[in-house]
Amino acid sequence: MKGMKIVKITIQAVLFNISEESEETLNNMMLIFCTAIRYSFKRLLEGKRKGDLEKDVAFKYKLNIRQAKDAVESARQTIQSQKELLKLNYNNYDKKAKRIEKELKIEKLSEKKQNVLIKKLEKRKRKLDYYKKLIDNDKIPPIIFGTKKMFIRRCKGLVTNEEWKSCRNNRIYSRGDKTKKGNPNLRIIIKNNMSYLEISTLQKTKTNRAIKIQIPIYLPQKKSKKTGKINGNNYREMFLNTLETNEAYQVEIKKRNNKYYVHITFDIKQKSPIHTNKNGVIGIDTNPDGFALTCIDNKGNHKWHKCLKQHELLYARSNRRKNLCGELVKQAVEIAKINKSGIAIEDLKFEDDKDVQRKFARMKHQFIYKTLLSMLENACKREGVEIRKVKPQFTSKIGLYKYCHQYGMDVHNGAAMVIGRRSYRLKEKIPKILKNKLIENKEEFNKKNEWSKWSIINNIIKGKVGEKPDLWIKNRKQTLGLAS
Repeated sequence: MKGMKIVKITIQAVLFNISEESEETLNNMMLIFCTAIRYSFKRLLEGKRKGDLEKDVAFKYKLNIRQAKDAVESARQTIQSQKELLKLNYNNYDKKAKRIEKELKIEKLSEKKQNVLIKKLEKRKRKLDYYKKLIDNDKIPPIIFGTKKMFIRRCKGLVTNEEWKSCRNNRIYSRGDKTKKGNPNLRIIIKNNMSYLEISTLQKTKTNRAIKIQIPIYLPQKKSKKTGKINGNNYREMFLNTLETNEAYQVEIKKRNNKYYVHITFDIKQKSPIHTNKNGVIGIDTNPDGFALTCIDNKGNHKWHKCLKQHELLYARSNRRKNLCGELVKQAVEIAKINKSGIAIEDLKFEDDKDVQRKFARMKHQFIYKTLLSMLENACKREGVEIRKVKPQFTSKIGLYKYCHQYGMDVHNGAAMVIGRRSYRLKEKIPKILKNKLIENKEEFNKKNEWSKWSIINNIIKGKVGEKPDLWIKNRKQTLGLAS
């Protein structure tokens, strides 16, 4: 249908009230399915054709053809993802090595620093050679099914053989099929207002049809203890609506801590954005402790600004942090809906291509940029809010030098304003006062492009007041000679 977009949603359900017989059947299916995946993985690496392998797996492990196809496809996806990861790692280490080589050319480096960098460069080049050999030979690094962490613990005797095998054989996966009313092997059914997972087992009837078992399943629904209303999105209702239309949905059962979790992935159709950038845009600058929001009209003029802070993000555990991110995203999207405007964010690339010190590495690990931005993007698509991504270069510096003093904003709201303006493709000219007070050779300066101009201004100001934004805001008039 024209104007409709497809968005994938995954919900986590859980099986309960499982009988001993059903649990034994389920564990046996997981053992056979995971063994089939490992067998398929090795045969694919040996170069066996996918079509021939599917028939081989179906015969060898007594699976129906759909189950065999799912096992082979799961193995193929593992190989493909490893190849993509290999390229990413090679590119990241290549950039790291080039950065160190560039740093070694600096003449003022001490002998101690040079030795440290040379040793680091040798490590990076060994990694590069390792990845290059794998790529050239069309191979992938060794894979451990059951996680490397558990394998090491097993080698040290910290876990039993039974625990190790349980970790290796802990999943069943089934792709959806619209022609078979959603999912032929792992089907969600509703009986007497109760939801069940219907599983096609490996046991056969006399007529050679699979025996099916039904296990109660809890579909997630978060209700408020005070009001009884649904908190956030009603994913259960979304999935049940999909179920009525017989649309395809993917199901994966995972056993973890003796519990059986069910991950259900389905598609929902979204209309074109209702709240668009025609009515203005809210630029959002992402920070470790929340969002900075600056709203502008469709001509790029400032309307208002505010901050959504959540200091607990800096130290909360991962599950709690995700919940806090969700609350921040909900607030931001609600504000956009109230203003009937779109949202603009930075198009950040999350690559591990920089060598940093341990202290900064810990800080970087705590940053939740990726989680916040991906959750915000998904929420905008669901709620019909238009979202645009812009280049992140110099957003903070331009906002600091051009808009902070003018509108009484901090550096983050200044960056958010630049992000919003950039979504309209508005150029950020150097203010005349900065050009007149800081630039001596104006003719040479005017020949340069926008990025170079701001880079020069930034270097001059840093030389006068230092790196910290607060120093510029505090000493701006003195630096420009506007006050004694």
